[in-house]
Amino acid sequence: MEKTYMDDIDRTIFPYVEYPGYPFRYPTHLPLVIEKKQADLLRRVSAALYVIFAKAVRRFQSQSDEFFDEMEIPKKMRRYLHEGNAMKDLPSWLSRFDYVMDQSGRIQMVEINADTPCAEIEAYYANGVAARYFFKEDPNEGEWDRLRSWMKDIFLRCTGGKSREELLAHPVLFSCFDDYVEDLGTTRFLMQAMQDAIDPSMRDTIVFESFYHLAVMEDGSLALPDGRTVSFLYRMHPMEILIEETADQDASSLGELLMDGYKAGKFHMMNPPESLIMQSKGFQALIYALMEKSPSFFTEKEKEIIRTYLPESYFQRDFKLGDMPEDSLWIRKPIWGREGRGIEIINGRGEKIYRKKIDSDDYVVARDSDSNLVQRCVPQQKIITKTDVGIMEGYVTLSCFMLGDTPSALYARFSDERIAGNEAYWIPVLY
Repeated sequence: MEKTYMDDIDRTIFPYVEYPGYPFRYPTHLPLVIEKKQADLLRRVSAALYVIFAKAVRRFQSQSDEFFDEMEIPKKMRRYLHEGNAMKDLPSWLSRFDYVMDQSGRIQMVEINADTPCAEIEAYYANGVAARYFFKEDPNEGEWDRLRSWMKDIFLRCTGGKSREELLAHPVLFSCFDDYVEDLGTTRFLMQAMQDAIDPSMRDTIVFESFYHLAVMEDGSLALPDGRTVSFLYRMHPMEILIEETADQDASSLGELLMDGYKAGKFHMMNPPESLIMQSKGFQALIYALMEKSPSFFTEKEKEIIRTYLPESYFQRDFKLGDMPEDSLWIRKPIWGREGRGIEIINGRGEKIYRKKIDSDDYVVARDSDSNLVQRCVPQQKIITKTDVGIMEGYVTLSCFMLGDTPSALYARFSDERIAGNEAYWIPVLY
């Protein structure tokens, strides 16, 4: 096999270059080369959209259950979504905004990953490996330090000046289900970022433990196998699924008990529960509904940003086929879909043009959805790149990580499918 930058990637940091169950390596052989002004625009737009989204979240939190029903927010979760949090009440502390490029090269946001975003390893570590190999500039230069600084800020705000002894008794926990290599790698990577950033004498107050080995106590505290209860939880586990977790013995609701503990102040949580509002696919329809039904809610500048960078989006009940041009194309997405599961492209008559194929839905951890988001389909640019399979033609999804409300590292995926899913490759983004 020919030498590539993949040979320089440390597998202890990035353990899923050779992804279990896939015959070919996850990264592409060649990078996506963009202009600096494109990266600057991506970050600038992401910062502006975050402000808009945070404003919409605050409005949503004050609304009746009708809005919660539209976005399929689990009924069990609703009473936990009105709390403040340690990070200035930001609705998501670490998120990823996904964009496609239309045929004119303009970016259009198609996805908000506000709850449990992944691909930090690719963006904050491996992109730099590729840049050095290809003698190109890394648009993510310096972003690892910014991530570390942000994780330190989270640590300091959430531990509230507790002593080392107090934190050893009630540690900062990073957790996931450790039999899923991508979740495990990402969780440990973010844990390392926090440990690297804080005082060395405090690093052993931050621990990892698998979700399989945790216990929820009667008072809602979260306990490690040794009996210590935690003061902070980073969870790589979707909130809409976590809330439905039950005890094996009696099927009692562990999710609600855990969230009761959070609400009672037993521990901080990253991301906070309200990130679920932005995570719902219905959130993009909410933005358009607010713009239409409450014209004064957004400023004229905010409306311009929405119309320019967020494709027209509707709740399923508001999408009227008779009002749409017959040759228009729309993407229909399940509210809680993940990895492309259940996504279809339809025309203005409601006829199915395309359905995303997934080898097995069993491999996609997702909550079942009762409704859909309907969003204008963006005709995308195609690129040609090289993978272990050979030369491939396909589409790119460009992403921008957000550290709170601050834009950070860029990331991209490549897929020969119109809708990227778990078959997509990581493609380095370079100048």
